[in-house]
Amino acid sequence: MPTIMRFSTSRLTIYPNEHGLPHFHLEFIDGDRCSVAIETLEILVGEVNPPKKMAEAIKWAVENQALLFAKWEEITR
Repeated sequence: MPTIMRFSTSRLTIYPNEHGLPHFHLEFIDGDRCSVAIETLEILVGEVNPPKKMAEAIKWAVENQALLFAKWEEITR
């Protein structure tokens, strides 16, 4: 599972052989995990509490959305 970016309390990954809606996974050091749609940046699966701990990763994802779509295509083909 390629790590695309590391943050202070989480990492953002895209798994190979994924299907469906383009998305990434956030895994936090406290064990919280979720899948996030690249286009809408909404949580598809999982839960993160408190939600504000996603702020660093979501800010980066907004600024790098085109890169995330490109990585999705590269990794999941």
